[in-house]
Order: sequence, then C-alpha cells, then structure tokens
Amino acid sequence: MRHWRMLLLHFEHTFEYRSRNFVWFLVELVNPLLILLYWYWAIGDRSGTSLPISASVITAYYFWMIFAGAILSVHIEEDVAVLDIQEGGLSRYLLRPFPYFLLKFYEELPWRLIQGIFGLIIIAGFAVIFRIFDGITPLTWGRILLIIETCIAGYTISFLFKMIVGLSAFWVTDYQGLHQFTEVVMLAFAGFLVPLDIMPEGFRTLANILPFPYMIYYPVMAMIGRIDSQALPPVIIGQMVWLIILGVVSLRIWKAGTRLYAGVGQ
Repeated sequence: MRHWRMLLLHFEHTFEYRSRNFVWFLVELVNPLLILLYWYWAIGDRSGTSLPISASVITAYYFWMIFAGAILSVHIEEDVAVLDIQEGGLSRYLLRPFPYFLLKFYEELPWRLIQGIFGLIIIAGFAVIFRIFDGITPLTWGRILLIIETCIAGYTISFLFKMIVGLSAFWVTDYQGLHQFTEVVMLAFAGFLVPLDIMPEGFRTLANILPFPYMIYYPVMAMIGRIDSQALPPVIIGQMVWLIILGVVSLRIWKAGTRLYAGVGQ
C-alpha cells in the first residue's frame, strides 16, 4: 500500500507540470510526423515501382512510434546525473527506507503514462478522421498480451539503460557527451528514423545484439502486428537477456558509485 501511495504522490507532482508535460510530448510528436511526410513523398515519387513497405504499414508504424516514444523512452538520466549526483540531491534518497532505483522508477513512470495518454489521443483522432490504420492486422487477445509484455520489458530496459547513463556522472564531471551519443545511437538502432526491417541485413544483425530495438522498435512492431510466430521467441529472449545484463550492470555501477559519493555533490 505504501508503494501505491508513493506512486500517487508522484502522479500529483506530475500533474502540477501538465503544460510542460504536453510541450515535451510535442517533441515526440513532431519528429515521427516529419519522417512520415518524407515517406509519403518517397512513396508518391516512386508510384508504380515496388517498395519494401506499404503506405498503410509505414503510416501505422510512425503513428505508433509517437505513442512508443512518449511512453517507453525514459528520460531520467538528467535528474540522476545533474540533480542527484552533481548537485548533491542523492543524499536525501540515501536516507529514505526505499531503494534508490525504485524511487526513480516511481518518479519517471507518471511522466511516461501521461505522455502516453497524449499519444493515444492523437492516434485515435487521426484514426477516426483519416482512417490511417486500414489494412493493418486487427487486434486479438494474443496480440494484446504480446504488446503488454513487449512494452513492459521495453520500458524497463529503457529505464535501466538511462539509469546507467545518469550514474556515469559519478566518474565524469560532464555526462552530456555520453548522453548525446546514446541519443544519436538510439535514433538509428531503436527504429526512430527507419524501420529496421528495411535496413541492410548487417545493420539489422548489429541492431539485434544491442538493447535499443528491444526498447522501442519491437514493441511498435507488436502494436502493428508485424511480429510473427517465428520472430517472437528471439524478441522475448532478447528482451529478457538485456533485462538481466542491464540490471546487473546498473546495480554494480550504483554500488561502486556510492562509494565515491561525497554527500555534497561535485
């Protein structure tokens, strides 16, 4: 019950910044829409020729990418690096009877859920007005369960990875270099720019040994019904493997970093 009350307190805090929350959601909204416009131009320019992906699939992909980017892409790393480690805010967490990771999880989750709701509203509006999902595989209970599983695992992978990025501030005075580098890598390997299915085989192979597609890309593919029975086991196994790896690495970094923490920041 105390965990539930703590989560509700963070929801109340998040609602105080609902305007800021909406502005941040617009960032997640604009990028996929611009890329989708480019795809419409490319498809129209190549009318009569074969394309590796249909217009209906690419439309559904980028609209669900809006939702996935809003709800699954965690942005806790700056709070961890700047507010907690560099400015000394970590001290108040160390005195609380709750694990630090759990507290940060509760802090971030309301922001993701509220922005995810914004994404669903946008998707529902476009679906009703423009019928953007015509030709997409209809939802079934099995597919709904797959979406839930991949989203929960994807969110947790994203959270653990961003915690590692934030915790790097224990050893560096400016974590922004690592942060910006990981953001660029995620754009390519999480499927934000181009669906990985139409990328060269070598690129897909490299992507599948990294954690990034398991955060965003495969949950989106589950949403649009593009994960078949043959592709499902590698996706589930990949997510579980990265959950274990990132969980172990993040805890080790946390234990090593707290030994260096001076209690007054950097």
